[in-house]
Order: sequence, then structure tokens, then C-alpha cells
Amino acid sequence: MSEPDSRAPGRPRSEASRAALIDAAYWRTVELGYEQATAEAIAKAAGAGKQTLYRWWPSKGALVLEAMLVKLKERIDRPREAAMRAGDLERFLIADLAQLKTYADALAGLVVEARSDPDLRRRLLEQWLSRRAADLYVALSLAVPDTGRREVAAEAIEGAILARTLHGRPLDDAFARSLAALVRT
Repeated sequence: MSEPDSRAPGRPRSEASRAALIDAAYWRTVELGYEQATAEAIAKAAGAGKQTLYRWWPSKGALVLEAMLVKLKERIDRPREAAMRAGDLERFLIADLAQLKTYADALAGLVVEARSDPDLRRRLLEQWLSRRAADLYVALSLAVPDTGRREVAAEAIEGAILARTLHGRPLDDAFARSLAALVRT
């Protein structure tokens, strides 16, 4: 007696298609902006069908979020990591904002879409924003020894960064220095 086939009905998922969709989602979003990087444009750039995209991800936002996270993981930002470990908040924020500039439009689009998509909101909070907050918390550890004050400082800094991102305002070195100065006062 043979074992029943445990595979889901339909065509099997292709890892190559998945990787191509992640890569296409990243590049289309960076090149075109979040709104213009439609599911159709991403699928076409990946050489896949839109239905393949939706087999892997429940929404365009979930795919773009994963693509951004994959690319962030591929790029080790040594100045950011060194500043974080040294507790040098100003250097950390300068490096962090330099890195975030590439992803700012995607982050703004994801935040807006997450307002009406609870699954995307959960993913965005758990997979991206909480990691950013944890890194910031480490960078603040030497500058702000009191844990309660550190938590408030981290929330204030991340809130200011998100506000600038949503308004399309610059995430530059001057802004990073201003944020660091707020903690020192």
C-alpha cells in the first residue's frame, strides 16, 4: 500500500520563482517607488505570473516587506554595527539613516498599507520595526542608563524617523545629530 501524496493541489512552488520575485520586488520598489511597484510589475520583472506571487505571499506588501528584509540582511553595515556596540548614538543614527534612505519609500508605503491590513501590520511590527527599535535600544544603552527613559527615547526617535519618512522629509546627518542631541539634554 503506497503512502498518500501530502503535496498541496496545483503546481508545486518553485524556489527559483520565489527568489526572482523577492529580487524583483526589491528592485521595482527601489526604482519605481512603493505605489508604482504593482504586483503585476513585480511578477512581470520576475518572469512569473501574479498568481505565483500570491501563492507565496498574501499581499504585495508582505512580499515587499520580505524583499526589504532579505536585502537588509545581505548588507552588513559595519559603521552602524560598530556604533551600536559602542553606544555612540550619533554615529549609529547617522549610519542608520544613511541605510534607511534606500528603504524609506518602501517603509512609508508599508506603514500606510498596514493601516488596513492587520497581517501586514503584524509582520511589519514584528519583522522590521521591532528589530530597528531593538538596535536603537542597544545604541542608547550607554547614553541613557535608565531603562524607562531609554524606552521613551527609543520610541521618540523612531517616531520622529517614521514621521519624516511618511512626510518625505530628509533623513540626513543633520537630522541624526539633532535626534542624538535630544537624548543628551
